[in-house]
Amino acid sequence: MGAKNRKSGRRRKSKKKSILAPILIFILLLAAGIFLFYTCRTQQEAARGEGPKSEQGGPDLPGEPPPDTSRPDKPERQPEELSLTDTIRIFSFNIQVFGQSKMAKPEVVNILADIVSRSDLTAVQEVRSVAIEPVEQFMRLLPSRYAYVLGPREGRTSSKEQYWFIYNTERMTVKDYRTWDDPHDVFERNPLAVYFETAGKFDFIVINNHIQPSSAAEEIAALPGVVGYYRQLWGEPDVLVVGDFNADGSYFNENFMESIFDESGYFSIISNEYDTTVAANEHTYDRFIITLSAREDFTGSFGVLRFDELYDFSRFSILPRHVSDHYPVWAEFYLNMDTD
Repeated sequence: MGAKNRKSGRRRKSKKKSILAPILIFILLLAAGIFLFYTCRTQQEAARGEGPKSEQGGPDLPGEPPPDTSRPDKPERQPEELSLTDTIRIFSFNIQVFGQSKMAKPEVVNILADIVSRSDLTAVQEVRSVAIEPVEQFMRLLPSRYAYVLGPREGRTSSKEQYWFIYNTERMTVKDYRTWDDPHDVFERNPLAVYFETAGKFDFIVINNHIQPSSAAEEIAALPGVVGYYRQLWGEPDVLVVGDFNADGSYFNENFMESIFDESGYFSIISNEYDTTVAANEHTYDRFIITLSAREDFTGSFGVLRFDELYDFSRFSILPRHVSDHYPVWAEFYLNMDTD
């Protein structure tokens, strides 16, 4: 009897083991499932987190203002403008007395950042700030693909300015840059030239200018000599001469432009018939001129960016003239058409 009972007891113990095993397996599987669920959920939430916005986000559409201008939100690119892999868009923009005062106006800064983010390269005139902080603050509002070149402070008086190039590092790199030495002291603000190399065949020089109104005739007439110097210095025939030339109105007889930049060596993209100023009077102060060798790279697409029409200023507490007294001028170029 004792032996039988012991055997029976062993059978009952074995039966308990067979019941507990699947229960333990089920509990382990359930715990693993819960762990995987929360891990995936955490990763999804992190992907939607508050980190810096990349250029993949949705931008303002043409004709619409920037988003909330209570603070200078980081602008994002226009898909219809920067999705083209075979062209680059180049702006020239007199940003009008850029410095700490302008950076303290969020609505103005937000619009300026959105404008610049529409280009692959913007040649900026009239940086007045003595400190570097406004430039660095502005750059932080742009997507991380942008870098810059800032020239020295230029001017004979206490009112000095700097030239500023903001460029898309995904489309181009800087090979060299240099300020014009101006051996005959012609220019109030010596032009700044930057030599760019792109991912394609199109390498080019951009000469940035802000011509002094009172000596516009002398300074503009000297620019072809500046072009010749940099072409020889870097061995690059494709030169873009841009900036605020003050080449109209009481400052300069615009009809002289054709004789200075004659058609045997240059092509004027922004010519006399375009109004580049925000004021009621129509003046072609801003210019975009290229050497003939760069004509093959020019797509034929160009214009004056009328930000007073692009944005709905009725939504803001500012007027277009608070952004700048100049409109940006722009032109588009092929990356792979260059043969020189």
